[in-house]
Parts: sequence; structure tokens; C-alpha cells
Amino acid sequence: MKEKMDFVGGFFSIAFTVAFAMYLVNINVPQSIASWTMWALLDIFVFVTSFSAGNKRAWLPLGFAFGAILVICILFSKSGWKWGFVETVSAVGSGIALVVWRKLGPRSAIVAIVVAMVISSIPAVRDAWGQINSEGWWYWAGISFCSVLSCYGAKAWTIEDRLFPVASFVFNLGMTTILFL
Repeated sequence: MKEKMDFVGGFFSIAFTVAFAMYLVNINVPQSIASWTMWALLDIFVFVTSFSAGNKRAWLPLGFAFGAILVICILFSKSGWKWGFVETVSAVGSGIALVVWRKLGPRSAIVAIVVAMVISSIPAVRDAWGQINSEGWWYWAGISFCSVLSCYGAKAWTIEDRLFPVASFVFNLGMTTILFL
């Protein structure tokens, strides 16, 4: 049963993100297309890196990547591309982490990618902080739950198995909290 929780976390991450994407079609919730784009790329990198480091059940980053690509398509169709100073700083930090990812082995690269994920979240946190209402809080809370499921279902307490789900839980719980402030 425990082994299936990682898959369930990945599946629900897709379900929550598809629901959020459909929500974005009808409701205008400020979202950073730059953050979502960097997240999609970094989720793909963390999936590949986790897999090459020995985690053959890295469903959470795969689910996040699929969902992020869907959200990017919807955001792009609604508002086009917005890029400013914060997005540039975030992209540079993510780029540096990816260079480190390329130079290091898979386990160290996972740490670099998780750091890049945090850096790429800066525009999204800025947008969430400025929101007057708490629209979209349910998405971040749901993704926090998916991260807990993946963490519980992970094979071992190793970097390749649990760092990404734990970091994802902390970030998404933080986003949920910010939207309620």
C-alpha cells in the first residue's frame, strides 16, 4: 500500500493542476507565467535526475511537469508573456542551478534543482503576496497534500526519494498560508 502512495500523489497532482487550469480558464487569478514555465522545465529535470539517481517511482515531479505545461498553455492564451526584473533574477538563479546540475552527479543535482525551484518561485510568491482575495488557495493546499502522499510513499529517506516531495510540501504550504494573509 505504501508503495502506491507515491503514484497516488503524482496522480492527484495532475488532477489538482488540471482542475486549477480549468479554473483559470473561467476566473482571473494572477499567476506568473515565468514561474510556471521554469517550474515545468525544472520538474522535467528533477524527474529525469531522480530517475537516473535510482528513484524509479518519481511520479510527483512528472505530475507537476504535466500540470505546469497545461497551466502555461492556458495562461499564455489568456494574457501572453509578461517578463520583468523579478522574473529575470529568478531565471538567472535557476540557470545557475541548472549549470550546477549539469556539472554534478545525480544526487547533488537534485539539491541544485530543488534550489532552482525555490528561486523560480519568487515571481509566483510576489504575485500571491499582492492578491487581495485568496482565490486559488485550494490548489496549493491540494498540492501540499499530494506532496505528503509522495513523501509517505517514497522508498527511503534519501535525497533522490524524499527531498523534492518535502521541499514541495513546505513551499506549497507556504503559498497556501500567503494566500490567507
